[in-house]
Amino acid sequence: MNDQNIKMPEMRKFEMKNLLEKEKIVSVNHLSKIFGITYLTVRRDLEKLEEEGLIKKVHGGAMLIRGLEPEPVFLKQKELFKDEKDRIAREASKRINDGDFITIESGSTVLKMVKYLEDKNYIKVITSGMPILEELWKLAIRKRDIEVLSTGGVLNPKVGTFIGTNAVNFYNEINVDAAFVGAMAVSIEKGISTATFFDVEIFNAAVKNATRSILLCDSSKFETRSFFNVAPITSVNEIITDSGINKTILKKIEKTGVNITIV
Repeated sequence: MNDQNIKMPEMRKFEMKNLLEKEKIVSVNHLSKIFGITYLTVRRDLEKLEEEGLIKKVHGGAMLIRGLEPEPVFLKQKELFKDEKDRIAREASKRINDGDFITIESGSTVLKMVKYLEDKNYIKVITSGMPILEELWKLAIRKRDIEVLSTGGVLNPKVGTFIGTNAVNFYNEINVDAAFVGAMAVSIEKGISTATFFDVEIFNAAVKNATRSILLCDSSKFETRSFFNVAPITSVNEIITDSGINKTILKKIEKTGVNITIV
């Protein structure tokens, strides 16, 4: 098994912690299959987690230390690849024209777009993400020519998004100029994938009802997989990512016909 071009250790470590929070105990064999890495690499990752006091290694695997309070996924994601996400968000904001009606979907990268809306005039912004909504609210206090809309729905506290029929129906009843979306993982073979089925519904509704759709994701997300397949990468018009993307992966994406911008 080849460990090259697999997830960067920081992202893999983050996802391993999430898995342990959910399953409490996992085997080395299980982790090896999920992440597509060798047993040796799994053991090295587990040693790092144990050094941080987050898990305890057991024979053939690891277990979650009792009493560990899982931090909301979104809050952990915000701390990863901050500079890359900021560059991506700044570039994405250049796709917005005065007077546009846009969607900024949930995610730590698209969240960073909000601060770059300051110089946009008479735009309308819709989101299903609570952290994004909060930042848009702060912007709207200072900037009176921005209109902010929320999908509403059932709040998923772990990821900070509104989900369910109300949120999906809201997107199905509108038309926007551009949808800016994120992803948990992106694979040439499997496409865009995410952690929950509810995210699949929201993503597809947002993209379907937009004239243009732009995927924002840092380079660590490529050639990785999450639990639910959302859509092929050809479902978006453009991908914006950072310069850390593997050149082989970049060429494969270019062959699909999807525009990709590197920052």
